[in-house]
Amino acid sequence: MSTSNLPAQTPDHDEDEWDRRIRRTGCFKENEDLLICHADTNDWRKCLRELTAFKECMRQNKKFKD
Repeated sequence: MSTSNLPAQTPDHDEDEWDRRIRRTGCFKENEDLLICHADTNDWRKCLRELTAFKECMRQNKKFKD
């Protein structure tokens, strides 16, 4: 079987649409920190610092819409 017809593997090959959109905002790290906090605590209320950092990053990058 020839591998020449297979799609090229890129570093973001497994990245989903949500991750690509967040990465384009410039706030991927802040979003990742927020998601990790929520996964670790299972409580958004314990992640207010991360939530605020993500929200501020989005505002600074003019991608946040109220």
